[in-house]
Amino acid sequence: MNTKKSSVSVWVIRVFLIIMAVISIFPLVFAILTSFKNNQEFYANIWALPEKLRVENYANAFIAGKVGEYALNSIFIAVVSLSVTIVFAVLAAYALARLKIKGAELILVMLILIQVLPTESLIIPEYMIVSRLGLLNVKYAAMILPYIGWMLPGTIIILSNFFKTIPMELIESARIDGATEMTTMRKIIVPLMKAPVATCLVFDFCFVWGELMWAQLTTLSRTDGLPLSIGLLNFKGMYSTEWGQMTAAICMVIVPMYILFIFTQKYFIAGLTAGGVKG
Repeated sequence: MNTKKSSVSVWVIRVFLIIMAVISIFPLVFAILTSFKNNQEFYANIWALPEKLRVENYANAFIAGKVGEYALNSIFIAVVSLSVTIVFAVLAAYALARLKIKGAELILVMLILIQVLPTESLIIPEYMIVSRLGLLNVKYAAMILPYIGWMLPGTIIILSNFFKTIPMELIESARIDGATEMTTMRKIIVPLMKAPVATCLVFDFCFVWGELMWAQLTTLSRTDGLPLSIGLLNFKGMYSTEWGQMTAAICMVIVPMYILFIFTQKYFIAGLTAGGVKG
């Protein structure tokens, strides 16, 4: 009887997961199919398959819609933001987890509280700070610096949980051998950090790559340095009825996130479970 109930439960879970997978994948499939259509096909039947693969939609979106320029801006913003965030988060997390800093647990609690706050609640004070510092007129700076500040708390929390799983004996033995904390970090800790760093990179990259509200607010008076998320809005203004080109641009925004996850999923999954057991 129990075996029968268990089997039914397994199938219910499987069906639920299949439904959720279809719901998640369908918008992407719809966008890809639409990106190969022209307007006549789209308005005739939005659910139908394209009559032929119109690759020129991607070329037009990339050149006329300036998606290539917007993509380079987004790549630059993401690379700088993620690099600075990871470096500072690694140092801060290691210090909080293994250097016996007074009040370290309180600091981590405060970081968790900051992480719980919705980003929207920080928009107004953040904008006032950036405006007073004159960063709105500096290309990329008004986006990169706040992104770093928003990503640091969550990244530090994830990495500090990972550092707590590393046996203290390993670190102590390095100290006994005369290694400095930076040497211990570079030769012992960093080689073990692929999984948690990949986890942080995936989360943070998705945030920076697709963030819209702050990017739109800080680029209202600018026409240069626009990221992809803002570029799509401008693209819609220029090609308000060219659905094939618009969805082609959308696909070029979404695909990099899928590629990143495919190449890092092994480390990503391992990183999610890295803090499950304390050393």
